[in-house]
Amino acid sequence: MSFAIWAALAFLLAGLGYWLLVLTEGVYLGPRVVRLLYDWGAKSYDEIKEFDVGKDAWHLAIPLERRLKDWKCPPILDVATGTGRMLLALLRRPGFEGWLVGLDASLPMLRVAREKVQGYGGRASLLWKDASRLPFADGSFAAVTCIEALEFMPDQSLALQEMARVLAPGGVLLLSNRVGRDTFFLPGRTFGREELKSLLASLSLGDVQVKRWQECYDLVWAQKRGSPGGKPPQNLSEVLLCPRCGSSLARRSEAMGCLNCDHLYPFVDGVLSLEV
Repeated sequence: MSFAIWAALAFLLAGLGYWLLVLTEGVYLGPRVVRLLYDWGAKSYDEIKEFDVGKDAWHLAIPLERRLKDWKCPPILDVATGTGRMLLALLRRPGFEGWLVGLDASLPMLRVAREKVQGYGGRASLLWKDASRLPFADGSFAAVTCIEALEFMPDQSLALQEMARVLAPGGVLLLSNRVGRDTFFLPGRTFGREELKSLLASLSLGDVQVKRWQECYDLVWAQKRGSPGGKPPQNLSEVLLCPRCGSSLARRSEAMGCLNCDHLYPFVDGVLSLEV
């Protein structure tokens, strides 16, 4: 085989590897590879992404605060929280009085998030778990957010169903949806705008608003149909369920224990491990 052919093959393999591991962050290689890549890149992730806290406040935290103005101490869940970008944007708001839960499948990413939120009086809890089955009771949260992550989840429709399930009536869903030229590199992993609106409508989510954000994302806002009922939960223990049997959990020393099956879920470096 000639040198030119070998060179062409090497170029094609390098291009394939770049697409699989960089452009699509391992999503076509399965959730284990995606998690491994995030584990490896956790410490440099914020630097690579060049997050701007001021812009996140303007585009994410402040609009969410406004939509939750009628909720007192609103509980908010950030799905695939990563290094705690959304959590920090909310905690830095001087008038924000809610409490937060950040959930992610990568423990190293959550360790970075812990460093960001630990100076805010325990108002943010961090959970190590994927989003395939959220470990919370129905209608637990006034808001659910998921930023720059939906396209990398193994089953996006199931993840959206779970987010809608744990959202309280009258609660707010905030998503980012990949659009533009980047969708060419993510076949089958993104939603068209009308397709996403229809899916959200089927999940009892209305008042859908879509706004272009950054170069390759839409921000999608939706509200769960119905009116808020009663006092919202005041802490994590009120809404957290055992991933094994679905029963309530209670604090037991350095772990959370299931009141039914007695399984213990330990705290690892300040992060509650719900991996089973």
